[in-house]
Amino acid sequence: METKPELRIRFKALRDGCSSLDRAAWSLRICRHLAAFCAGNRIRRLGSFARFGSEVDLEPLGQSDPDLVLLFPRVAAMAPPRLTWGLPPLAPGTWGLLEPASAPLARPEVDLLLVPGLAFAADGHRLGYGKGFYDAVLADLPGTVVVLAVGFELQRCQRLPAGLEDRPVQGLVTETGLTTFSQA
Repeated sequence: METKPELRIRFKALRDGCSSLDRAAWSLRICRHLAAFCAGNRIRRLGSFARFGSEVDLEPLGQSDPDLVLLFPRVAAMAPPRLTWGLPPLAPGTWGLLEPASAPLARPEVDLLLVPGLAFAADGHRLGYGKGFYDAVLADLPGTVVVLAVGFELQRCQRLPAGLEDRPVQGLVTETGLTTFSQA
């Protein structure tokens, strides 16, 4: 099995290799699936993320329903990795990520948390950028919060190397819809 660094390179290259038009169309479909999921489950507050590079663009989700409240992460500490959460407006922060100017919440007070990644396995594990920020958030979330990874179909794989600190998600939303994971 490839190592995590090798997998990061491979899946980032796959995602980067898609046309921006395809990524935009797929992102719009993903946002429609998420909007339907939120409406069907009466979700009003969710933790989101701003697109970084060739990631899914979730901006249309925030525009789809004026009653949705989206909280965004801000890098608060590197060691240990810690995010804080706040509302827009967003401005470039750590690594050029768009982050809220004010992020007073130590934990996202939400019903749904959307998690980015580079690759997503069939058992609910995800491969991030390797800093552990989202694994730290997931370890501290109440069990009532639904956690869904968000990515493109081409980012799926059968298995990923996973350590004790790697937290699985409950589902994955891609342009083809929602897949739930029973092991998560």
